[in-house]
Parts: sequence; structure tokens; C-alpha cells
Amino acid sequence: MISDIKQLSNEKKQHFGMVLVGTVVVLVIVFMVVIRPTQASLAKLGDDIAAADKKYSDASKLVRGAEAEEEKLTRRETQLNAIEESMVTGDQNLWIRLTYEKFRTQAPYKVEIPNFPPPMMGSMEMIPDFPYKAATYRVSGTGFYHDLGKFLCDFENFFPYMRVLNMEITPEDELGTLNSGADRERLRFTFEINALIRPAKRN
Repeated sequence: MISDIKQLSNEKKQHFGMVLVGTVVVLVIVFMVVIRPTQASLAKLGDDIAAADKKYSDASKLVRGAEAEEEKLTRRETQLNAIEESMVTGDQNLWIRLTYEKFRTQAPYKVEIPNFPPPMMGSMEMIPDFPYKAATYRVSGTGFYHDLGKFLCDFENFFPYMRVLNMEITPEDELGTLNSGADRERLRFTFEINALIRPAKRN
């Protein structure tokens, strides 16, 4: 082809050169006007797609997180409702006796609480703005040290809505009147059982 070009006349060579320059100019113009903007648009489109994918991923995580939190909240509401169903309600004296007898059947506790006087009704003083009212039973009884410790631990674990407060413990044989050595180790105790009252049904 080069030999063919050499055989051309000067006029034709000049014409060929102009065509060649024109072609290069057209190619440059096409690159600058069409290809380069298209490449920039494609790059921007790629960035936009990546940003959209990230937003979608973040939104999906938020949705999954919200669903998980909603499930957790539903479980906690179910647990709370179950606890509230067993809180103080109706005749407070009958309720505490039945509840205490139910607890005593769980294990052979060697702790005696012969009676439960009428409760004092009021607010839960330990926690400000607490939404539950409380019934406070002042009880007395007897038991050995280790039995009493196990009893109190199991009692508060068994009833998450009750707390034992203001305990006083003295030896039952404080005056040395008992004959048996085992009986002399028995303790006399007094404490308060603070029990939450079931709230009115929510709408």
C-alpha cells in the first residue's frame, strides 16, 4: 500500500493527506463528543448503582433489625403478661396464702410462716415513677439458718414480682429456755414481702 501511495501524484497525495487528517479529526471529535462523555456517564452510573446498592443494603439491615426488635418486644410483652397474670389480685389475704402454699409444694422447706396479716397497700418506694402499686405483707416465722437462706433465694427467683425487705433475725432460744440442741439453733425472723399488684387490663 505504501508503494501505491508513492506512485500517486502530488495532488492525490495532498488529497489523501487531507482525508487522513480529516479522519483523525473526526475520530478525535467522536471521542471527545461521544465516547468520553459516555464513559463519564457510565462511570457515574456505576457510582450511582453502587450507592443505591449500599442504601438498599442499609435499608434491608434496618428492616431486619426492626423485625428482630419487634419480635423481641412481642416476646417480652408475652412474658410480662404471663407475670402480670400471677400478680396480686382480688382478695389480697387469700391470694398470698394460696401463692405461698403453691411455692411450698416446690421443695420441703423447713421454714414456718404461720400467718399472713392484711397487707399495706401503696406505691413501690424503691423505684421512682414505677407503674405498679404494691402490697406489703409483714410476716414472722421460724427456721434454721441454711433453710431460711435457701427459702429466701428460691422465693425471690420463683416470684420475679416479689421482694423480701427489712428482715430482722434473732435466735428463737434467745432466753435459753429450749432443751434440745437443734431447737436452740432455730432462728426467729420477721420480714416484709413486697408484691406487685396486677394492673388493670390495657386496651
